Amino acid sequence: MYAQLLIAASFAVASYSDVKERAVSDLVWIPAAAGVAYAVYWMYGNESAGSFEFFVLKVALIGGIALAFAFFGGIGQADAIAIAFVAADPYFFSPLAPLFATSAVALVHIGYEFAAGNARGGRTIPMEQFLKEQRWIPKAIVSDGTRTEVSSDVNVAREEVVAASKPGAMVDVRYGVPTVAYLGAGYVIYLLYLLAFNYPAFAGLP
Repeated sequence: MYAQLLIAASFAVASYSDVKERAVSDLVWIPAAAGVAYAVYWMYGNESAGSFEFFVLKVALIGGIALAFAFFGGIGQADAIAIAFVAADPYFFSPLAPLFATSAVALVHIGYEFAAGNARGGRTIPMEQFLKEQRWIPKAIVSDGTRTEVSSDVNVAREEVVAASKPGAMVDVRYGVPTVAYLGAGYVIYLLYLLAFNYPAFAGLP
C-alpha cells in the first residue's frame, strides 16, 4: 500500500511534466524508488505475502526490456523508467492490470488527437513552431531545398534539430504522445480499482 502510494506520487508529478514539457526529470522518480525499495525489503521478509523471486524476475525482465528499447532509441528514457516502475508494483497481477488501464487511456487520447488532426502521420512545421512546442518528434530538417535526416533515436533527435536550427528552416515531424502521462493515468485508475473492488488486497500490500 505505502509502496504503491509512493509510486503514484512520482507518477502524478511525472505525468504533469510529460503533458506540459514532454520531458521528465530523473528526480521525479525518487519517491517511486523509495517505494520499490520498501516493497523489496517487505517482500523479502514476508515469504507468505508472495513470491519474492517472482517479483524480482518480473521487474528485471520487464524493466530490462524497456531500458533496452530506450537504449536503442525506440522509446524515451523516461518512458522506460515509468514502465519499470509499473512492473515494480507489488500486486501479483501487475503490470497487467495497470497496463490494461494505460491502454484504455492511450486509445482515448490518441483517438482525440487523430480526430483533431495532430496524430495523422507526419507533417512539416516551421522551425520556430518546433522550438516552442515539445510535442513533436523530428524526422528531418528542410532548409534551402535540402532535406537533412536526423537521428531515429528519440532521445537525441530533438537536440540535433536545436543544434542545427536556423531561421526559415522547416522540420518534418510526427506527433509524440505523452507515454509517461498515459502510464501515470493508468496506474492511478488501477489503484482506484483496487481501493473500490479489492481493498483487502490493497491494504495487505507493502
